[in-house]
Amino acid sequence: MMDIAAADTAIRAERDAGAGGDGLSLCGAIARRSDPDRFFCALFLPEPVREDAFSVIAFNHESVRALTGMQSWSVAGPMAGLIRLQWWREIIEGAPHPHEVAPGLRAALAQAPALRRTLLRILDAREAEAEGLTDWPSWRAAMRGGAGGVQVAIAQRAGLGDPVTLQRIEALGAAYGAGGLLRHLDIVLAAGRCPLPDTALQAIGLSREALRNGAPPGILDPLRVRLREEGRAFLAQALPVRLRRDSRAAALPGVLARRDLARPDGRRPAGRGLGDRLAVMAAMLSGRI
Repeated sequence: MMDIAAADTAIRAERDAGAGGDGLSLCGAIARRSDPDRFFCALFLPEPVREDAFSVIAFNHESVRALTGMQSWSVAGPMAGLIRLQWWREIIEGAPHPHEVAPGLRAALAQAPALRRTLLRILDAREAEAEGLTDWPSWRAAMRGGAGGVQVAIAQRAGLGDPVTLQRIEALGAAYGAGGLLRHLDIVLAAGRCPLPDTALQAIGLSREALRNGAPPGILDPLRVRLREEGRAFLAQALPVRLRRDSRAAALPGVLARRDLARPDGRRPAGRGLGDRLAVMAAMLSGRI
């Protein structure tokens, strides 16, 4: 009965938010607008944890924003993004810098101090991307620390502390990140980011600088194949994951990862369909990620 009630709460919360209801906090609104997949999954968390999860998702959005708009790489290099990331690092370490996301983030840290190290790892991953991911091992580490770290932070706030379980949730988050990159690679590159290994680009005759001017049609297809393989490898490292009902939502993006990575080309419309949502709800109800 508790799972059914959680599903009903999630459906009503999303419906109210979509209708312009005022029930969402500022971080909740940012999470819904910028990261609808993780927002939907977080709706299944108990209410106090849910709000802090929104803050983590909003923080992650800000960390990604620090890396966008960097097309003028040859002039400024990664410095502008690194300065923004350092500013967030200071907030996490206790600096009273003002930002609309900062109060919610500080509240989450007060409830779960273990989040601090995980949030810093997210920033480490973004800094590594800004400076350039040299090879696939460095890419995997960044995916685990970044996309994986978001889910670990949510799991920690939900009360999970077992290292093996957190490693599996991290792998599920990394798989979701790989699937998202596979789905939105063109959009990510157009925004000025390049979360791809230098060695992989060199293998197809490209560089990060060249990508910022646009990639010729079809040239990235081998990278899409490799991204799907890497994402599936993360899934294999993660499963099985069995969680309590009150923390199960931390693993739900893995359901979307599995669906995204199962498609031959990985590409699909930007919006989620009913099948994706039903799959998430079924996993929440059954406990089978």
